Amino acid sequence: MSRIFENLKEAISEIERDIIEMGIKVHTATMQNLVVKDNDDYSTLEVQNYSFTILDTSDKDIMNDDLEWCNAEFKERVSGEQMNPGYAWKIRESTWTPFLREGKMDYTYAARFAKGKPSFTQIEAVIKILKEDPDSRQAIIHMHMLEDVNKATNMVNPIRVPCSMYYQFMIRRGKLDVIYNMRSSDFYMHFKNDIWLADELRKYIAKAINIPCGLFHMNVGSLHIYKNYGHAGKHVF
Repeated sequence: MSRIFENLKEAISEIERDIIEMGIKVHTATMQNLVVKDNDDYSTLEVQNYSFTILDTSDKDIMNDDLEWCNAEFKERVSGEQMNPGYAWKIRESTWTPFLREGKMDYTYAARFAKGKPSFTQIEAVIKILKEDPDSRQAIIHMHMLEDVNKATNMVNPIRVPCSMYYQFMIRRGKLDVIYNMRSSDFYMHFKNDIWLADELRKYIAKAINIPCGLFHMNVGSLHIYKNYGHAGKHVF
């Protein structure tokens, strides 16, 4: 399915309704690196292959409840340093502490974005591509990498792999569009943050190449709502 929304407020309202009305019940064995197969709180309503476009993302700040964390997390992502775990996670400590192992995360966006140093970080490479070839279809920042494939088969001691697959940046109609592909997103806990961070990355790159932002496109393989995880008091099924 593919939809077009005027702004983020409209997108959030309509997407929540789509999940509740059209989602199917799915209970996976793991959530990130936690085994949850016997915990009914981790049952989900899921829509697959959900695609949409937001025409105007300028309301993303007022729609976000985790703005302090988003700003801190974004600074780490574009720092060019392979931080793990960094410091931003402490702002949402109760959310991220369960995923720490020996004081580190299984991966961080900052570390993945910085891959390529000392030549170019992924962000620097994308900026270079777009400056040299504005019509390019190759300006992509990868999050999910080959090394993650084998990790996904470990069901005894699960290892977190990125929910984001990649960000593709294209200059069209004189503006910078982003196409953000995710394998999985938790609607209540992370979805608005995922959008905020992807849009902020687009703004960062657009500023570096001195053009305005255009369209925000997003595709999610599994967009889901957990029965009772991270949204106390909100029971939708």
